[in-house]
Amino acid sequence: MRRDGGQCTFHPFPEPAGRVRVAGAGYVSRTLRVRRHPRWTADAALFPDLSVTTTSGPADRRTVLTRAVLAVVGILAFVVFSFVLAGFLSVDNMITLLNEVALAGIVAVPATFLMMSGQVDLSVGGAAAFAGVVLAASAPGLGVPAAVLLAAGSGLLIGLGNGLLVTVGRVDSIAATFATMALLRGLAYLVPGGLVIALAGFRSAGDTGPFAGIALAALIFGAVAVIAGGLSRSAAGRRSRATGRLPVVDRFDGQRERHRVTALFVVSGVSAALVGLITAWQLGAGLPTAAVGLEVTVVSAVLLGGGRLAGGAGSVAGTLLALLVISIVGNGLALANVNPYAGPVLSAALLIFALVIDRPHRRSGTRLAGPARTDSE
Repeated sequence: MRRDGGQCTFHPFPEPAGRVRVAGAGYVSRTLRVRRHPRWTADAALFPDLSVTTTSGPADRRTVLTRAVLAVVGILAFVVFSFVLAGFLSVDNMITLLNEVALAGIVAVPATFLMMSGQVDLSVGGAAAFAGVVLAASAPGLGVPAAVLLAAGSGLLIGLGNGLLVTVGRVDSIAATFATMALLRGLAYLVPGGLVIALAGFRSAGDTGPFAGIALAALIFGAVAVIAGGLSRSAAGRRSRATGRLPVVDRFDGQRERHRVTALFVVSGVSAALVGLITAWQLGAGLPTAAVGLEVTVVSAVLLGGGRLAGGAGSVAGTLLALLVISIVGNGLALANVNPYAGPVLSAALLIFALVIDRPHRRSGTRLAGPARTDSE
């Protein structure tokens, strides 16, 4: 759908669709029989004088059902662990659980907006490990403030590189960030020679709770979650979903779309670097093995929370709900002294389940609405 000189123009498409209500500046409100196409749906969403509402269909019901199941599983797991494990409800364990959610959540929030746009960043784990190693390696010579800036800058450059590969180089985001992940993980081992770089005095700083014993990571995550929740329901979220609804070959034809997706990759890279810095502070060292499997947890949470690999859908609230459930189950299994190698198996199983939920489905009809204007106006 395009608007030229205040006129609404429909182009023929091969697939039939139902009736839609059309109203907008320059034409009279009426119900028309039209043919549906993904490009038509996305283009309409990009116009400022039109609003797009997709009617509920199989995809919406699937998302609601998945979130309901997640909520039930989370509540049951919390109740069972509370009765079975003596230390599960202790203050220390609740702070640990909150810290686990926070570290993954700082990265999962920008990942949600990326998946809304039809993109995936698999390099977050490698970026976090590399940033931690950069901090530990440079702090003795440059000082802590300069080392922190250098590590954060590395995350910015990583995100910018990923964004340019995807938007300018037109490389698939999964392939591009998978290669970046392998490169960064290799550099995280190469720079320290595969050894752990100690950071004297940093462990106490990372564990300090500036407010009611809550760690800094949780406070940062809380602020990020509140801001992102608002953005998800604002024009920023709608534009991200609209970009994700475009056909893959047309997503980066516009300069705004390229800049928007590149900016999201930059935010993702900086967020991953921030997680690496916090992890190094808490551990008191830069570890090449830090944040292993972080990308699997994040992608699983975004998909289970309502995101789609193809783009066009996603919710910050849904992502955080899925992440909370994953963290509760993982924390309970750790307290129960379950084999630690079962954690990666559980994460992989959740990802497979999320991919099954994300299987292709037929899009539902679309309803367009906007400011109506009569012929007398």
